[in-house]
Amino acid sequence: MDGDFARALVSFFAIVDPIGNVLVFHLFTARLPRPLQLRAATVATAAAFLLLVVFALTGEEVLDFMGISAQSFQVAAGALLVLPAYRMVERGQSLEVADADGARVDVFQVALVPLAVPLLSGPGALATAVSLAQGIGAAKTIAAAAVVFALAWGLFAWAEAIFWLLGESALRVLTRLVGVLLMAIAVDLILEGARTFLA
Repeated sequence: MDGDFARALVSFFAIVDPIGNVLVFHLFTARLPRPLQLRAATVATAAAFLLLVVFALTGEEVLDFMGISAQSFQVAAGALLVLPAYRMVERGQSLEVADADGARVDVFQVALVPLAVPLLSGPGALATAVSLAQGIGAAKTIAAAAVVFALAWGLFAWAEAIFWLLGESALRVLTRLVGVLLMAIAVDLILEGARTFLA
């Protein structure tokens, strides 16, 4: 596997966090019938992926228009990831959400917010897409994102079965491990951006 592609794959996997977000997806869709669960999974992953593709393809032009250097954006991307990574390691969860017992669930509303944005394609993921596209090219960046979002769709589609098999405790342990990996990537982004800026 190409080294740049592998790094992009690991970066997106850690930032998108499909494993950790299974908990959130399950919370919002557990009461839905199977067809609507699949629809929510499809809408969430497709919308998040398309948004990320737009940033990967146009991010550099947006930065140039706003007068922001790639190094500054890279440091900002790393800084954005520090707090979510710390929260994942400390609490074992990617986002706290309120209990929705008795509430009518709008599939598209839930799929778009909070699942697609900010859970799957939040500021960290979008910033990483721009940074990776500038470093390794848009094609590899989009390809890596496609693999991760395909995995996310699969996990979401089978969230109920996964939740039943693994249980909440196991998913929280996995989320903590992803948090450690995300923190390492955040530090690497900050140091690399600062090193390039100071060189």
